[in-house]
Amino acid sequence: MTVPAVITDIDEVLTTTRAVRHRMDFTRPVDRAVVEHCLRLAQQAPMGSNLEDWRIVAVDDPALKRRIGALYTEVWHQTVEGPLAGGEAATTTRLSPSVRPDPASQARQARILTAVKYLVDHLEEVPVLIVLCSTKPVPQRPVGGTASGYYGSIFPFAWSFQLALRSRGLGSVMATALAHKATQVREVLGLPDDWRPITLLPVAYTKGLDFRPAARADLGDVTFWNGPTERAGSA
Repeated sequence: MTVPAVITDIDEVLTTTRAVRHRMDFTRPVDRAVVEHCLRLAQQAPMGSNLEDWRIVAVDDPALKRRIGALYTEVWHQTVEGPLAGGEAATTTRLSPSVRPDPASQARQARILTAVKYLVDHLEEVPVLIVLCSTKPVPQRPVGGTASGYYGSIFPFAWSFQLALRSRGLGSVMATALAHKATQVREVLGLPDDWRPITLLPVAYTKGLDFRPAARADLGDVTFWNGPTERAGSA
């Protein structure tokens, strides 16, 4: 089944595919055919070693969604709420609005945390949860070696899927924190041991299509030609 796009301008899709949480429409069902069409599009993403080492589990069973939601709530308490409340240094530096450099970025970070907590509280209401898994051997080192190919296959797939969803009026967010409970997710879904959950993608229609490009650094602050001294943006 082909599902026609509602947003056809590629630049608009690329610049307005946001991490959607508050604006998910929990009341509107998502047909399996729509999800599968977007997944087929995502299968065209680049892959390491030309091997489709991804495995996708789409979840719309309410009981399974409740169990995954409970795991996600545990992750929130263990990796965000608890460490922030206790003043744990690494988490505070990474997530706390208080350490951001100016009022605008502090307010933006506070909104993000509020949105994440909203998704935590409502995950089981999301129409479809996509669990993306990899069957590649787990890298021995987090950087270098096989790590680039390990993550370089699954995340292009995830982003292509998110773009396909956006073009058809749906939203998602890459909820990578659920990987903290990968073993339990495998148990809940009855997955083989070599299907390793990497990220969760909640899927829902969005409340409206009017998403805007996000505030980002000037290109010249992050991009350079031929080394670290010639800033981009002069062309």
